[in-house]
Amino acid sequence: MLNFNLILVTTDLSDYSLRALPYAVGLAERFDADLRVISVNEPALPVSDVAWVSPMIAATDDERATEIKQTLDKLIADQVPRGVRAEAKVLFGNPVDAIVEYARETNADLIVSCTHGRGGLSHVLMGSTAEALVRHSPCPVLTLKQPMTVAAVRKGA
Repeated sequence: MLNFNLILVTTDLSDYSLRALPYAVGLAERFDADLRVISVNEPALPVSDVAWVSPMIAATDDERATEIKQTLDKLIADQVPRGVRAEAKVLFGNPVDAIVEYARETNADLIVSCTHGRGGLSHVLMGSTAEALVRHSPCPVLTLKQPMTVAAVRKGA
């Protein structure tokens, strides 16, 4: 039987990506799973580009991580029912690498993520985070393109 103990839901905090949260919450409720709401703080300047990172850039990254964590905590307080065990987590680095590594470290059972649905040249130039997650994730990835209703998930239909 299919069972989820830990569900990760990814967000870049855009309105579009936040559409995954209610769906992940519904799954967490249905399977009595733990939920981690995660976002990735990409460094202001890739470490590989410089031998030394100025304290100002490091402070900016730390401040940004704090802001992201506060936003995730507020999302959980506002949108996750009290009965769901949810935690905010800020990861660092390349989004795909950070999410895949975290999924491995935590033995996540499922990743829920929205795809922005880019196609054509935009997709070729920018790539797809969701597509890369699907290819490299150690667990299944549920990608959501359109707004979804979660009533059926919560009711078990």
